[in-house]
Amino acid sequence: MIEPKSLIIPHLEAQKTCYVAYSGGVDSTVLLYEVGEAAKDLKCNVVAIHINHEYSKNSKRWEKHCESFCKNYGFEFKKFSFNSNTLKGSSLESLMREERYKIFEKVLKKDEILFMGHHLDDQIETLLFRMLRGSGLKGSSSIPMKRGLGNGFLVRPFLKLAKYDLIEIAKNKKLKYVEDDSNDDIKFDRNYLRKEVLTKISERWPNYRKSFSKYIDNHKTSYEFLRETSTQELKNILDGENIRLDKLKEYESNYQKILILNWLELKKCKLPNSQVLDELTNTFLNANKSSQPKFIWGSKEKGNYVCLRIKKGILFKESNL
Repeated sequence: MIEPKSLIIPHLEAQKTCYVAYSGGVDSTVLLYEVGEAAKDLKCNVVAIHINHEYSKNSKRWEKHCESFCKNYGFEFKKFSFNSNTLKGSSLESLMREERYKIFEKVLKKDEILFMGHHLDDQIETLLFRMLRGSGLKGSSSIPMKRGLGNGFLVRPFLKLAKYDLIEIAKNKKLKYVEDDSNDDIKFDRNYLRKEVLTKISERWPNYRKSFSKYIDNHKTSYEFLRETSTQELKNILDGENIRLDKLKEYESNYQKILILNWLELKKCKLPNSQVLDELTNTFLNANKSSQPKFIWGSKEKGNYVCLRIKKGILFKESNL
């Protein structure tokens, strides 16, 4: 097994504060412990962030466990809460995730790091989940190890470690952690994939993790190459920061989609799903409507609203202000 500490040290900066998303489960417990061990050599301050979703009857008990663990190991402890029962939308799982990330973004100052305990099993679940939604090459690349988050960065150092690796570490280091009973609730999509689908796959193909990991790595390589190539190609169709439709239409439909996605990503926009992207390229770009037709997806309330307009043959993103 890879030494966990070696996965963390490259992301630390001497005498700087770093944060760990700490739920109290085995993944985040091992992560918090190992970040603490790695931080000793560099004299970094480690802060655990615990978010109480108030979803389970055990939520308060888990919060107390986390606070006690941090006290015992000398970690600073910050706790936040929100009532998940007040969240409205089709997917409670996604809504709770959005609320957590809003909190993380508020905490992080410029260039600070938040560590999260996602592992290889999470990678595989995410891959399957995105494939079922019809994600493209980027989605098939699954979870990035590092990305921007608010003013700082989110880092997931354990993406090459399996869940059973983390359980073994916790056992060997005698780390106490909590078991979240909601992880058995298969009304959540990820739990269904974990408990029902991957259990069956494991029975037939015991080494499936290794195969999926290789698949994800290959797709990341392909995605990075395509992204770099399309970035160079994008320069040929831009007028300033906007797209010339006459130049874009010189490409066939599938490549138009790649160029538009690349352009939106550079503008840090919420990317459209495959259905929205099809409508954008097949209908909106060829629309014969008003002088300034517009195309919208996302939501202002969630902060991911995107509005595209066409004026005098130029495709541009309208300001959200």
